[in-house]
Amino acid sequence: MSSKQSFKISQVGRSVLLALAATASIMPASAQEAPAEPAEQEQAVERIEVSGRLMSSAASAAAERREQPYVAELLGMEQISRAGDSNAATALRRVTGLTLVKDKFIYVRGLGERYSSTLLNGAMVPSPDPTRNVIPLDMFPAGIIESLVVQKAYSPELPAAFGGGNVNIRTASIPLQRSFNLSVGTGYNSLNSDKGYSYNGGGDDWMGSDDGTRTMSPDLRAALDQYGTISQINIAEALGGINAGNLAQANTIVRELGLAFNRDIDVQRESIKPDFDGSVSFGDKFDIGSSVFGVMAGVSYDRSTQNIEEQERYFSVSGDNLVPLNIYDDIKGTEHQVKLSGMLNFGLELDENHRFETASIYLLDTKDEVKVKNGDSIETVNEEDRFNTDTSIRYEERSMLSNQVRGRHLLPWLYDISLDWQYTDAKAERDAPGEVEYRYLNEIQPDGSVTSFLRRNQNAVNYIFGKMEDNTENASWNAKLPFTLGKAEMTLNGGYSYFERTRESESNLFNFNTVGYSLAQLSQSFSEIFSDENILNTANGFQISNVTTQADDYIAAQMIDAAYVGMEMNYDYLLRLNFGVRYEDFRQISIPLNGDGEISGNVEDFPLEEDGFYPSLSLTWFVSEDLQARFGYSNTVVRPDLREVTPVLFIDPLTDFKVTGFSGLQTTDVSSYDARLEWYYDESNYSVGVFYKDLDKPIESIELSGSDGNLLMSFRNGDTGEVYGVEAEFLQQLNMFEGKNWLDNFFVAGNFTYSESEITIQPFAGTNLTNLTRPLSGHSKHVVNFQLGFDSDDDKHNATMTYNVFGKRIAFAGVNDKDDAYEQPFNSLDFVYSYTPFESTSVKLSLKNLLDEDVEIMQQGELLQRRVEGQSYGLSFSYKY
Repeated sequence: MSSKQSFKISQVGRSVLLALAATASIMPASAQEAPAEPAEQEQAVERIEVSGRLMSSAASAAAERREQPYVAELLGMEQISRAGDSNAATALRRVTGLTLVKDKFIYVRGLGERYSSTLLNGAMVPSPDPTRNVIPLDMFPAGIIESLVVQKAYSPELPAAFGGGNVNIRTASIPLQRSFNLSVGTGYNSLNSDKGYSYNGGGDDWMGSDDGTRTMSPDLRAALDQYGTISQINIAEALGGINAGNLAQANTIVRELGLAFNRDIDVQRESIKPDFDGSVSFGDKFDIGSSVFGVMAGVSYDRSTQNIEEQERYFSVSGDNLVPLNIYDDIKGTEHQVKLSGMLNFGLELDENHRFETASIYLLDTKDEVKVKNGDSIETVNEEDRFNTDTSIRYEERSMLSNQVRGRHLLPWLYDISLDWQYTDAKAERDAPGEVEYRYLNEIQPDGSVTSFLRRNQNAVNYIFGKMEDNTENASWNAKLPFTLGKAEMTLNGGYSYFERTRESESNLFNFNTVGYSLAQLSQSFSEIFSDENILNTANGFQISNVTTQADDYIAAQMIDAAYVGMEMNYDYLLRLNFGVRYEDFRQISIPLNGDGEISGNVEDFPLEEDGFYPSLSLTWFVSEDLQARFGYSNTVVRPDLREVTPVLFIDPLTDFKVTGFSGLQTTDVSSYDARLEWYYDESNYSVGVFYKDLDKPIESIELSGSDGNLLMSFRNGDTGEVYGVEAEFLQQLNMFEGKNWLDNFFVAGNFTYSESEITIQPFAGTNLTNLTRPLSGHSKHVVNFQLGFDSDDDKHNATMTYNVFGKRIAFAGVNDKDDAYEQPFNSLDFVYSYTPFESTSVKLSLKNLLDEDVEIMQQGELLQRRVEGQSYGLSFSYKY
């Protein structure tokens, strides 16, 4: 295939799959990304009952964790509800060794989000975040979650892409009886005392979908399809050649296409409405002869608004001091967010040996952000009488639709073999239409007044239209054969899985040229500057263009065939041994495309193929009835994300940093070792453990040199890395005194993790890393969670105080003699109180961030970023029967 061939994205997608199929080594084996839970395990979950304070939800989760063959943590539905957590991400923050980053991603044992993986009911599903491989966990509302299982030690039925841990989100199962739940609530953030920012057509899209004003117009889309890149020269060539007549006609086209953009977007201030959330779910089961049919359905809606207060700075270095290049100390804005989710599950239990289930889940997360930044760029940082006002409008819709069918079977007639299987088809989309960025220049006059005008530039305004679609298919089966050998109860298990993923990503950047405008014209509002009259006035020389200097779009695909075999041995209620090995055949290709849809580079350079065996071993020693010891070992991998290996420039939506992929990234090999002691008593449990991970070629985020006042990030492999530490956890009822005591109504729970990490990395072209030996990016030395709970004797009053803090962690590595930049510890203190006046009715009050902490990133004592979180208050009412 030549280095330059014209393809439409859909055509390239088919070519990618053909290229993958051509290089695939066919093997009749695969293991599941995360198996549908074994029948006996799911039934155990269903039997758990929470009855008053003597059997707290935390103790219920510990009971299941005790039976897990591998080191794992579990959060049940009741635990999540108690803490007032609204989604999976905030709930997982309370698990031992886990920290929450950007309110979306989980760091396991201090490792970055790339070292964690997420499954939905045991299946891999695509991420609607184009900048990361992992699913943003804030998209999963608490109402659809039955439990969260965090497995920290690898087992062969899981995907080999396993670093720090795996999170399996198990959605609400078929009910044991008829149920109905209704909840409504409201909330408020302390930052919202001021008016918020909005624009015409924005901020109040209560349905969470674009009303059509932001999306690319049919005229603009038709021009792209007809001419490819929009420029005067390119259009003239398409019209028949470069001559005076065609150039004049092309000039008219690029001017009149400006009318195809939504320009009625003047930023305005308005009062902020209170937050609102609501959910309703219904479940029932029906007897059909000797069979049971069940259904469970639910929908939830959440609309919230929060003002933004931030600071951003960027520095160069001079001697021992940092010299500012950008200083934006006055950043204000507003983020409007709508979350919508729906779930529909069906189940059919033919008899005690055969059960079929379906699960359909739809998630929609829409954010509409307006941000106004006042400060200095590299051009004005040393000028006292000039400063900038940068305005950005970013609208983003993220959605995921997953349909799954699964079954569990016990075959008494065939040596009691148990079999479970699943097939999942899922699609994730990200639509970011009509993002806008522009800058006004401000000059302070001698009399103190300020004159403001839109900058006169060929790229005065940027409009960005981005769209990404991921489609995945995941099929797997797992089988278990039990048998007895002397005093040992043995189980032979094995399975196969297949995973296929295709992605299409398109981004179109358009620029507005204002070089021909007068300063008087540019001093007007945005909608006045770009009125129809001003655009069509040839004297202004208005033009649009989407000329790019590198690839903007890409098409990618991924295939994984895998198989595993394992053995479990329980010897005389004294030892439990689990061991196995997984084989994976991994194939991936990611092809960058330029603005004309042509392949950028040689397609032969883009495929990534690897296969390997990934063993695991877990030993549990039942020291006594209350004490057990665990030991574990495994070899796994951490693979680069599709976006990270594609040399395409993009903006990280979480940091606002510019990021470019690197096609030379390699897979990280991980060797893990675990040892842990666990004590389980009637009303308390404790655990303490140690762990060690050896990383070969760890993937790190680095800053590229020569970014001229703005951060430009990329990815490179280090040489070696390691993480090791200790973690402890406890749950204790405070009823240690004889007789009735007021402390009997309280319990405490908590966990603590302390760990060290180190990475060695070689010098790279294009960057000058300051520290070639340093901690891993994103790693925190310590993580602390503490919870104080109260349950009244009549179960009408429940209260929980929770505290979380993580140690400072590297946000990004320093370059050019600058030290590494560290995100500072964030102390989170939350309180939730619920009152249940009647058996079916409850009221809940939640208070978040009571310590009023801010998120900060520091570098050599200088502030790089600050985000004010504010304090949040919520009140909800729920009814159930």
